[in-house]
Amino acid sequence: MKPATRSDKNLVVAIITDTFEKNPGVNWLLRTSGNRRKKIKRLAEFAFIKALDRNGVFISSNRKGVAICYPFNQNKFSLIEMFYELRFALSSIKLSRLPEVLKREAYRKKQRPTSGKYLYFWFLGVLPGGDKAAYELKDAIFDYAQKVNLPIYLETAMERNKIIYERYGFQTFHYWNDEKENIRFWFLKWDPKKVN
Repeated sequence: MKPATRSDKNLVVAIITDTFEKNPGVNWLLRTSGNRRKKIKRLAEFAFIKALDRNGVFISSNRKGVAICYPFNQNKFSLIEMFYELRFALSSIKLSRLPEVLKREAYRKKQRPTSGKYLYFWFLGVLPGGDKAAYELKDAIFDYAQKVNLPIYLETAMERNKIIYERYGFQTFHYWNDEKENIRFWFLKWDPKKVN
């Protein structure tokens, strides 16, 4: 595993785009018209830039897996980050749904500590044939959390992923079923203080 650099942007964006194409948590917020894959790519570009500025993008040694996990309370002003966020929002989210999207994001954030003292695990993507990339990235993220002594928080809209995360030692602490939007979210936490 290695930390990503700006030169790794295309690789990281391609892996996230490929692995999140069928993710209901991502697809929920996208416009239904137009090229969905391009919209996911713009989200991946924004995530990469935001996390890179916070030293939170990691690539597996076989270059088939990526993880985005960064200290949430690192507030950094970046015009480049703002550009990518606005480009994603304006081109990929239906403007009439923006209030719903903001409400959902506020709800998700509210489930995490208000202090912001945690690592936010935003994306984990592994291409087919990535072998042990997920384990390598998971171990590196756990080592990082122990080193900085911060818990890890994440959300997933896929029950299969929730089961995998629980197998890795995460605990589900909240569940949200938005019946109106037909989407579910599991909220999970991994605490380095509870590791034997």
